[in-house]
Amino acid sequence: MRPICELIRIRSYMSRSIKDLFKKLKDSEPSVELEGKILKAIAMERTQMVHRKMMIARGGFAVSFGALIYTLFVFGKTFLESDFWNLAKLIFSDTGIIAGHIGEFSISLLETLPAIEIFAMLVPVFTLLMMASWYFKYSNSNHYNHIT
Repeated sequence: MRPICELIRIRSYMSRSIKDLFKKLKDSEPSVELEGKILKAIAMERTQMVHRKMMIARGGFAVSFGALIYTLFVFGKTFLESDFWNLAKLIFSDTGIIAGHIGEFSISLLETLPAIEIFAMLVPVFTLLMMASWYFKYSNSNHYNHIT
């Protein structure tokens, strides 16, 4: 612990330096253009941020569209050639038999459903829609340059 005389000396020195700071405060007023410069810098930063997000959305849109085309070529053929469609045709030709055995028929339809191919084709569709949503969200946010 410090002696009391030293604490009193530190306190008086600090009070003098604080008083001096407040006396000099009138001399250090900000310039008149500072507010405009700050607001302009904030608007420019927001515009750059929107442009970056738009570029990410455009890139994601292109990549997901390319992935969709790729999955359609790779998985589309196996999706169309699966036994699911042969069983689904029975609904229109043998309706009476299917109505009597609807449980077994629905289970066999689920067994032959190409779920992996459907999932592989829906993932790029989902990302395509998500990137389109981001693109339209950020393309509308650049019309107004006011600060909120």
